[in-house]
Amino acid sequence: MPSESEENYLRAIWKLAGDDDSNWIPTGLVAERVGVSPPSATSMVQQLCDRGWLDHKRYGGVRLTTEGRMLAVQTVRRHRILETYLSKILGVPWDRVDSEVERLEHSVSEDLICRMEEALGFPDRDPHGSPIPDRQGILPTRQDLFLDLAPLATSLEIVRVEDALPEVLHWLGERGVRPGVVVTVESREPAGGPVLLKLPGQESAFAISGKLARSISVTKVG
Repeated sequence: MPSESEENYLRAIWKLAGDDDSNWIPTGLVAERVGVSPPSATSMVQQLCDRGWLDHKRYGGVRLTTEGRMLAVQTVRRHRILETYLSKILGVPWDRVDSEVERLEHSVSEDLICRMEEALGFPDRDPHGSPIPDRQGILPTRQDLFLDLAPLATSLEIVRVEDALPEVLHWLGERGVRPGVVVTVESREPAGGPVLLKLPGQESAFAISGKLARSISVTKVG
C-alpha cells in the first residue's frame, strides 16, 4: 500500500489529469500542486515509477498507470466520503472538512469507509459537490456548465465548487453560495472579468472574480 506522501501525489496527479487519464502532467505542475520543490517532486515521481504506479516520459511529464489510477481513485473516494460524513453527521463547516480529513484519511480502514458510506445513504457528491467514486472506482457522470460561461438571467443550480481555499469557501458560504443553491448571473465583464451574481430573495447582487467563477459548476434549473 502507498504511504501517506505517495497517496497525496497520486491524488494530485489524478486531479491534474482531469477527465483524461492519458494526459501527461509536467513534474513542475505536480510539485506546485503538492506544495513541494521541483527536486522533491522529481524524487517522489521516480519512486512512484519504480513501484509501477506512474509512467514517466522525458520532457513529457508523468501519467498514472492502471494500478496507479486505481490507488488514486481509492484515495479520492476515502477523502470525499470522510468529508461528507464530517459535514452531514458531525456538522463540520464545509470550509474546514478538508483540513480535518487530511489528519484522518490515512489511518481509516476501507471497512469503516464503507460503513460511513452506507450510513450516509451512498452519496454521490461531497460537501463541495465533487463526485464520489463508488466501490468499483466509477465516478458519477454529469454534464455541467462553469459559471463563467453560464447564460445570463437564467436560474442556475450550483453543483460544485472545485478546489477553493478554505477562506474562499467561508466567504462564499457567508453569501449563501454552495451546492444546491440557485443563483442568477446578472452580468459578466469581458476577458474573464468579474461575474455579478444574485440569489433568490436577496435585494442586491454581488461580484465574484472570473477565476472563481471558472471553479464553480452549475446546471440549468428545469
